[in-house]
Amino acid sequence: MQLLAGQIAIPRTRSREEQRTHLHRVVERIRGACARDTPDLVVLPELAAQEYGDDAFACLEALDDDLAGPIVTTFTDLARELGTTIAFGMARRAGRRRHISQVLAGPDGRLAGVYDKLHCAQFGASGEAAHFSPGERLLLTEVAGWRVGVVICYDLRFPELARRLADAGAELILHPVAFTRDFSFASWHAFVTTRAMENQLYWLSLNRAGQDWGQSLFCPPLVDDDHPSLAFGSDEQWRWLSLDKQAIAAARARLPLSRDRRDDLDVLPLWRPD
Repeated sequence: MQLLAGQIAIPRTRSREEQRTHLHRVVERIRGACARDTPDLVVLPELAAQEYGDDAFACLEALDDDLAGPIVTTFTDLARELGTTIAFGMARRAGRRRHISQVLAGPDGRLAGVYDKLHCAQFGASGEAAHFSPGERLLLTEVAGWRVGVVICYDLRFPELARRLADAGAELILHPVAFTRDFSFASWHAFVTTRAMENQLYWLSLNRAGQDWGQSLFCPPLVDDDHPSLAFGSDEQWRWLSLDKQAIAAARARLPLSRDRRDDLDVLPLWRPD
């Protein structure tokens, strides 16, 4: 699989007009990045269609979208034009609720998947739970013959979610994020590396660009001296990433976690002193 990861800069967006200007720029950047070749998958960060933070969240009535509105149409049209799949983040309106969603638009211009963030953060620089509702389903979809799961930002901290997707056959986890430099930033990469290695799959943790953001991380299924993870800088970057299913098979053969994993841990007794 050839994947194009866009660590994009996202400007102030407090109105639909500002958002449309931002989306137009993103579309042109994707077209430019795909001018010589077309990837199988283009990935953008969490809430890629808007600014992140309380000031923007206060303007959600002007920035959110359902699955047939201007944000989704922008990317479904582009996916059809380029003949690729595009994964993008948005504030999704669903009745009286809003979700932080990652939407996949397929090369035929139809939706290839929708995932609503299961864990809304309400700590540090994150005030999501006051504005968004948690999702109620998982997403595992197919892109170019690969089984792709999606989790969003804070979802990373809950290992059972990634384990469930891996057990269902995920080979790649898309992890769009909005990690700013609060106390949680320092441990982010350690969690990404752990999730990739314990589940023996590819993991793309993709942030927005900027001095207080950036540092996206791409991990192979086995991180070692010959297969290091790839860290982005802080500026806007478009990275082409090559994924190989043989690397997954090799990682699982070299480190046979599935063979050695115990399925009885929840029933084993705890030692207690006599």
